[in-house]
Amino acid sequence: METDFLILTVYFICMGYVVYKMALSIEEELEDQVVLVPDAAGLESTVRSQLVRQGFAETAAAVLQPGAGALGKVVSLQLTVPEPRSLAAPEDRPDEPDEGQIMVQVLPQGPHPLQSVNGLTVQVVNQSRAVQVIVDWDRSSISRMTNEIRRVIRHTPGMRLDLAVPQVSSVVNPNQYLSTVVASEDCFGRSADSQVLQQATPVVDIPKMANLKGPLRNYSLDLVVQLTPFSGRGGRPIMLLLPFRFAIEPLPAKAAIPLVNWILKR
Repeated sequence: METDFLILTVYFICMGYVVYKMALSIEEELEDQVVLVPDAAGLESTVRSQLVRQGFAETAAAVLQPGAGALGKVVSLQLTVPEPRSLAAPEDRPDEPDEGQIMVQVLPQGPHPLQSVNGLTVQVVNQSRAVQVIVDWDRSSISRMTNEIRRVIRHTPGMRLDLAVPQVSSVVNPNQYLSTVVASEDCFGRSADSQVLQQATPVVDIPKMANLKGPLRNYSLDLVVQLTPFSGRGGRPIMLLLPFRFAIEPLPAKAAIPLVNWILKR
């Protein structure tokens, strides 16, 4: 009887140790130690003021929280723009709303591992009927920490050999979707062997920035977009600067299993 009790005791001790080591192993893999927080209020306020100055209603711009809109997983910007009037006869005009919606989003957002971000993903959904969305990469900019601007470079297949060459704007036509990755100009360099242009540094060095003071844990992507009616009449082009600004907020480290978290605190 005593032998059986001793065997069981040793067994449970071994099992407890194995579970403890497994929890520590899982904890090492769970690196959600920062949160990338978008400045939703600043984005909405800035875009609305630009729309008012161009003669449009400020309600034409709205920031959608996660779960709303076509890009609903995280925060996105919704632009509701007037559609140009149809040139068809009144009886032939479609009975559809006279406003179209355009969604713009910049990723990553939310919880993120303590790892550098090599590129920012820009997503645009054009749900209008007759409005083109033109993204001007050369007039857009990226800034980090001290707000010193850098030119935006869009990743393209093969990457050209000269960054001084003007970039082609991206055109998103009605009912189309754009998803592309961008970085800043200073992130690129040439291979010492082949002289091929390649990205050498991350666009956001999260491990470095996470240890800085609050005002220095910021970065932004300012996108220049133009909304242009390409058919019909009565439409006016809209030029907007969309300031997607983010703050890096550190999270306290937690153990993967609550029991282990309690043991580690003792």
